[in-house]
Amino acid sequence: MRIPSGIPGLDKLIGGGFEEGTINLVTGKTGTGKSIFSMQFLYNGAKNYNEKGLYITTGEVSKNIKKQAKTLGWDIDSLEKNGMLKIIELEPYDIDKLIEKITLNKGFMEAKRVVIDSVSMFELYIQDPYKIRKTLYSVLQKLRDMGKVVLAIAEVQEDSKNLSRFGVIEFMVDSVIVLQYLEIAEHKRSLTIRKMRMTNHSTDIHPFEIGPDGIKVHSVA
Repeated sequence: MRIPSGIPGLDKLIGGGFEEGTINLVTGKTGTGKSIFSMQFLYNGAKNYNEKGLYITTGEVSKNIKKQAKTLGWDIDSLEKNGMLKIIELEPYDIDKLIEKITLNKGFMEAKRVVIDSVSMFELYIQDPYKIRKTLYSVLQKLRDMGKVVLAIAEVQEDSKNLSRFGVIEFMVDSVIVLQYLEIAEHKRSLTIRKMRMTNHSTDIHPFEIGPDGIKVHSVA
């Protein structure tokens, strides 16, 4: 079953949406639009598809996330009051408690769409690559088994060629979407689908813009 992102121009590039029960990495350097992308995914799910969403933030406070969403016309407070969207703040060292928090809370369990922003904070806290791999794999697999559609956000360092801080999580996920920002390019922002299992997806570089309603992906055809 496909879960549409609702982001204009994206779903036709990925077979109609994200596959149910998948972990999807959205990665890029600072300022590429990762947080907007992920909140737009949750907002569209709640408003247009009646699907509950859970936003797990490991670095930003919830009031700042809501403030950014408000600039795009997204009323997160109303969605929270209606039980359609929930933002929780999680300390990076509490990753082992994430599944427990979800399974013990009915509202969390009912969420179809889950965003983790960002897994890079877990990588910073857990500096042993083996432990990062083991812990992240365990958490992500449990979310996959629950049938959630997860967007895992990763931050790439400016001088790195990896797809995440330590180049680990990209091998655990079902898809990788890379967001880029190049000041010298004609289209400053672009999106590439590096991989997506079980999907005949576009392999082109697609320009996108962040407008008053959020992200819109443009076709290259």
